[in-house]
Amino acid sequence: MNAIVQHDPERLPSLQSGGAVKAIVPQDFDGAWRIALAVCKAGMAPKGLETPEKAMVAIMHGMEVGMTPMASLQSIAVVNGRPTIWGDGAIGLVRGSGKLEWIKEKLTGDGENMAASCEVKRKGEADPTRATFSVADAKKANLWGKQGPWQQYPKRMLAMRARAFALRDAFADVLRGLGIAEEVQDTPQERPQAPKPPAPPAPPTQKIERQEAIDAETGEVVDDRQIVRETGEDIGAVMADGEFDAAAFFDELETNLAGAMDEATVEEVWSEMDAEAQFDGDDINLQIAVKIKERRLSQIGGNNG
Repeated sequence: MNAIVQHDPERLPSLQSGGAVKAIVPQDFDGAWRIALAVCKAGMAPKGLETPEKAMVAIMHGMEVGMTPMASLQSIAVVNGRPTIWGDGAIGLVRGSGKLEWIKEKLTGDGENMAASCEVKRKGEADPTRATFSVADAKKANLWGKQGPWQQYPKRMLAMRARAFALRDAFADVLRGLGIAEEVQDTPQERPQAPKPPAPPAPPTQKIERQEAIDAETGEVVDDRQIVRETGEDIGAVMADGEFDAAAFFDELETNLAGAMDEATVEEVWSEMDAEAQFDGDDINLQIAVKIKERRLSQIGGNNG
């Protein structure tokens, strides 16, 4: 007889062994966002990628060059606002592309004569690509002795610079514009400059003359004043102590003449203002006052015509 097997609804499904381990690779924007959100909520996002938005951008950049999401988070770094890839991740990416035939890295010399070199051979090309970076190059770039990795791991930093140059030159199609993090982090961040305000208009040419202040009653010289005359037609001079403002006089003259509707009234205003007396000995400002009068007479003549 066949045995009767009782089914227990509370029993969990059995675990199965075997099978290939595969990474979870999102197929759309929502999938990338969910992975980034989970990593950030778990507190496992690398420094600089602590927000879901930054983590998702790193995942998307990594996937564009063929990396899985978790590998992207470990290899992609945002430096100076630019997605980059660490040197170790770059060499892994190039090796995994199948386009690298061989790579040779070495460090020669000691002290100030130390230099790193990286030589890579791309499949299908006759000659390898070689790059070097020496202590002299680091000094020229103001990197040697710089606070941080350049003081703690100077040999490693020289090697990363040589590797960055060689890989970017030989495998630009594999890296697809991703900079090498060790190189980019040493590049000063450019700050946007505020647009410069438009230059103010050039001031009119000025003529400075000396004039003595005369007491009207005694006729004695009181002190010396500076009168600054602008060459503009309707701009007058101003006494330094503010006793007489020629510009204000011109404004008043123009206002009074504006109410004059005939030549006779213009002459009356002119006599009352007595510009000749106001600018006695001051031919420049007197000419300006005369031009104001002539302009009003011309306006009246045109209106009557």
